[in-house]
Amino acid sequence: MIGIGSATVLKGGHLVDPSQGIDRVADIAVVGGRVAAVGPEAAASVPEGAETIDLSGHYVSPGWFDIHIHAYGTLGFADPDSIGIRQGVTSYVDAGGPGIGVMDEFAALLGGHTVTDLYAGPYIRPMGIIGAQFIEGDIRSLMNFPVTQWVDFMADHPGLVRYLKVAALGSYGTGPLKMGKGLAEIIGVPLYGHIGEYQHQPVDPCVYEIFNISQPGDIITHLYHANDGPVLDEDSRVLPVVRDAERRGVLFDVGFGAFNFGWDLAEKCFAQDLRPHIISSDLQQFNVLGPVKSLANILGIFLHLGMSLDEVIDTITHIPAKALGLEDRIGSLAPGMPADITVFDVEEGEFEAFDTYAVSRRIGRRFAPVLAFKHGVRYEIDMELCQDERNWMMQIAEDHIPEAAARLSGRQREFLGALRPALEPHRWTYSLDDMDLATATALQGVVHAAARRTGIPLRDALMALYGAFLDSPFTIQSGLLLLQIDRDLALDRLEAVARDCRAAA
Repeated sequence: MIGIGSATVLKGGHLVDPSQGIDRVADIAVVGGRVAAVGPEAAASVPEGAETIDLSGHYVSPGWFDIHIHAYGTLGFADPDSIGIRQGVTSYVDAGGPGIGVMDEFAALLGGHTVTDLYAGPYIRPMGIIGAQFIEGDIRSLMNFPVTQWVDFMADHPGLVRYLKVAALGSYGTGPLKMGKGLAEIIGVPLYGHIGEYQHQPVDPCVYEIFNISQPGDIITHLYHANDGPVLDEDSRVLPVVRDAERRGVLFDVGFGAFNFGWDLAEKCFAQDLRPHIISSDLQQFNVLGPVKSLANILGIFLHLGMSLDEVIDTITHIPAKALGLEDRIGSLAPGMPADITVFDVEEGEFEAFDTYAVSRRIGRRFAPVLAFKHGVRYEIDMELCQDERNWMMQIAEDHIPEAAARLSGRQREFLGALRPALEPHRWTYSLDDMDLATATALQGVVHAAARRTGIPLRDALMALYGAFLDSPFTIQSGLLLLQIDRDLALDRLEAVARDCRAAA
């Protein structure tokens, strides 16, 4: 029996739901975390005395879906929900933070531990994305290509991986792109091709070959980047290879990010009707203060470029949900669907909107999230929560033991005590110019082996490691974290935490 407390009527909001062709004021009944009815019958679909929330004057849409954010790894956040449900985004995909070599860490740390539904779009490199400063170059940085491990992980974690990310940059040539496409077909997900970011290296022909390799349903992101290798020729015309991919059914994604959206280029593309199928933010540590700030901030730019409100909402609800095979749970408020709902305003005025090259335009409308509902549960919006420095800047506690260390369990302390001697034979130094992925992988192996020896769940082991070195609980790859810590500091800290904990016991 459904109780009154699990039933709500959202009354008087202007519903924009492209999946159902709805663009009008309509009530929504939510019962047991799902949409029970839309329209005049909504009030009759809930028990008498159920809560009513008046949304008059606001827009309502299916929960926003951002298919390109960074929650895990070197670009992620201490609180991933700060760029999700707290900004009106009810579902998102981590775009390449993990690779297959750390997918077990990703699943242990974040799987089911965020209010916002988090999916994975792992990178072809086993370690995942290494950092904003890392320049793609040596083919060896891609390391191994463990097809069997991919297949086994997909079987053990059905539904978690929604695409496979590859980067059409660096000096690798087209081989890895073709390998990525083959692997995507093997594991049954779309290929997600990253273009752009040639500002630090010579442009490579593979930036255009990704348009040939991609097939219907595959996605290319950073469509409007204005670095070397853009989608326009020298006369500012859309390249034939881009049009051919569009005609084949390849989908284009914005992926705004820190480096990959230019006002001038986007305006020239829109003048030739080259529009995005999907709008995503590419929110990460390095753009949360600007220019991205939020998915909402990006949406107003596309109203200014000429998209209608209905078209914009479609690019963050129904279209990405269908593209990633999630239309049974995301992208629509049809009766029976999960009650994932975003309430927002479209404010009118004069606002300044920046691209990723510090160029601004004055725009007349912007999006402002008001409320969010996840499975019918109400969440308040806080657009500034993500901007707290403790949330986006990972800092190693070099001169003190973090407070989190005092809260570790006995088993976690035992794990750290076992980890210290296991690391003793290893030597490492950290350099942004020469990232030692082999050593990082070896250090990760030591962490996992110590967890197995002490019989501690991987999540508990990783949280113990973070607790020994970080004031805020970032979920960085364990091997990369250790690689960034001075070896003597790492060994001394592990010893000190284990010794203090033994003494306390």
